[in-house]
Amino acid sequence: MPIKVTVIYRDTAEGVRAQADAVAAVAWNTGADVRLRRLPGARTENPQPEHPQGEDPKAEQPHTEQAHADPKPDPPATARDLSWADVIVLGAPARDREVFTLLRSLADSATASATESAAREMRNEWERRSAQQVFAVFVTTPAPGTRHGGLIHSFAITYRPAPGSPDPAPQRSITTLTPTPADDPTLLSLDLARIQTRRCVELAAALRAARTLPV
Repeated sequence: MPIKVTVIYRDTAEGVRAQADAVAAVAWNTGADVRLRRLPGARTENPQPEHPQGEDPKAEQPHTEQAHADPKPDPPATARDLSWADVIVLGAPARDREVFTLLRSLADSATASATESAAREMRNEWERRSAQQVFAVFVTTPAPGTRHGGLIHSFAITYRPAPGSPDPAPQRSITTLTPTPADDPTLLSLDLARIQTRRCVELAAALRAARTLPV
């Protein structure tokens, strides 16, 4: 069964949507089932950066099937998107880099319209699933001269080891973009998204396999 990945972004003018689309495309290319969602209540206007006069905006669109087939705003994330996934990737501008704040905001927004008992059931299901999931968060910074108007500044991954691991504490790692004057920052940003997204999928697959091994 394919690994399931939910990519959730807080849409701003800083290229978050474009980077989230790139992450979703990488996950899809690994063979994962992917859902691309926006954070409920986040901005959806002008998801792509403005283009200099004379440029063809179509040439700047993320090259994924979803981007070309569905120009409508992505649907808002729900609690079911959280419990469905093996990997949850959150994207936000640098000012929203605290992943736990984003997760709490998402959980509260996703259950706001449900009845009290239904909301409790959704939260309980997500808490059960969260012990089996890989979480990641990437933060972007404005970069007006680049393709998408923003770059991934850092990409963090958190997960809980499979039961029986020598170290049961949550494992965390963070990779930060550090371009030199000779580097193309856009390519480095996309490489960071590719490497870390693939790592998330591989970790989720390894954790799933560990859970299914006989004790």
